Amino acid sequence: MARQLTILHLRFHGVGFETYGEVLQTLGDITPAVQALPPDSALADITGALTYFKTTPAELADRIQTRIAARFGITVSAGGGPSRMIATIAADTVPTGQALIVPADQDAVTDFLDRQPVTALPGIGPALGAKFHRYGVHTVGALRMLPPATVQRIAGRSTGLLLAQRADGHDPRTITPAGPPASVTAKRSFDHDVLDPAEANRALLALAVELGARLRHDHQVTRQIELQITYADRTRTTRTRTLTEPTGQTTVLQETLYAMFGALRLERARIRTLTARAGGLGSAGDVYVQLTLDKSTEDARRLQPAIDKANRRFGQASVLPGSLTTCAATAPRLRR
Repeated sequence: MARQLTILHLRFHGVGFETYGEVLQTLGDITPAVQALPPDSALADITGALTYFKTTPAELADRIQTRIAARFGITVSAGGGPSRMIATIAADTVPTGQALIVPADQDAVTDFLDRQPVTALPGIGPALGAKFHRYGVHTVGALRMLPPATVQRIAGRSTGLLLAQRADGHDPRTITPAGPPASVTAKRSFDHDVLDPAEANRALLALAVELGARLRHDHQVTRQIELQITYADRTRTTRTRTLTEPTGQTTVLQETLYAMFGALRLERARIRTLTARAGGLGSAGDVYVQLTLDKSTEDARRLQPAIDKANRRFGQASVLPGSLTTCAATAPRLRR
């Protein structure tokens, strides 16, 4: 018989990039099974730690919160349960600085899940959530009561099957111990002062293509994008944006970089270098793909693997967005 797991999903409110690694090390003093979820969260399998410290999940969560608050002055929220999914949903519902532990027995799990909004289930984003609402399905409990075939008609065959399983509390994923992942950086330098917004946008698109290709090559996703602009006088402007959900898709990276650049409202700025950094990296296998119901977005998502395959087969930058082919200076440097 398999050992019953106890998982914690921890959120470190207001943690900085430099302190985040130290917080994970402190957590590692309690359990070696810690998986970083940058920029401000982590998963911890405390199954063995409960036996070692001869304590309960609630008491151990309190010990973690107290220790991190004492060392770093950081408030920690904790959700716990017998699976990653339950722990994460619990962390989503608990007030800041508190802990909610869902008992491991199936009745407790079902009671907890049934009361949650249907959008609490991983894989149900705003668009799919709205679709369920139109069918009168507002809670996980309501979804659980539907025949699996009905869920599949609403959400699609594969997604519907997964959602039906998750509504029953099924989540086979385990913790993959990993510290703070490195970032991925792409850079474009010009041999002249760039004042034309169209030229800057082509460079930003090239950066998005390169970052996306490198992330997908390594089966990673990013949760945070940083854009740095270096001017002719060597001064710099840096902006950082945390994404609503992790991604490795070029279109999302492109839209984010465009929005960050546009928000600066640069006028007559003489740009010499654009640098984009994808931080808060995580495994693409840990990410649930949200159904958007936006045909162009879904088409781009489906085409991306084919584009990546073509570039691997026929050479770097063989298949690119059309606007890049008109500007050789910004052709992305893709890694094989």
